[in-house]
Amino acid sequence: MSRYIPAIQLFAARLVLFHQKVAERLGLTATEFKALRLLELLGPLTLTQLAEEAGLGLGTMSGLVDKFVAEGLVLREKDQADRRRTLLSITQRGTGDAGQFYQDQSAAMANLLEGYEDSDFETIMAFLTQTSATLALSTKTLD
Repeated sequence: MSRYIPAIQLFAARLVLFHQKVAERLGLTATEFKALRLLELLGPLTLTQLAEEAGLGLGTMSGLVDKFVAEGLVLREKDQADRRRTLLSITQRGTGDAGQFYQDQSAAMANLLEGYEDSDFETIMAFLTQTSATLALSTKTLD
């Protein structure tokens, strides 16, 4: 199985570099961009939840969120289920700015996935989901 590790590491490196380039085009740092993407994919989240997902301290994340709110990328809203909590959600502008860079990539990925059977795709998705969970855990242990 270890023969697959270099290919996985190369994939990860290229993915990080792609996201770095998208972040630069949007005038964001890689950390800012990933925080927005986490909020888009997992949100709405509390500040604490977003900080934990991003592996950042509350103070750092609070500063990023303040910037996002000021730029119209994120909304702060009271949680309807618990009015003491504030939830963060990404705005249309927050998702739309990055969307232009994902159109070509999404089309290429869709074409790639068309070549796989459903059973293959289920295996791929299981691997990606488990890898994502492992990476999230590993990120938390680096603190």
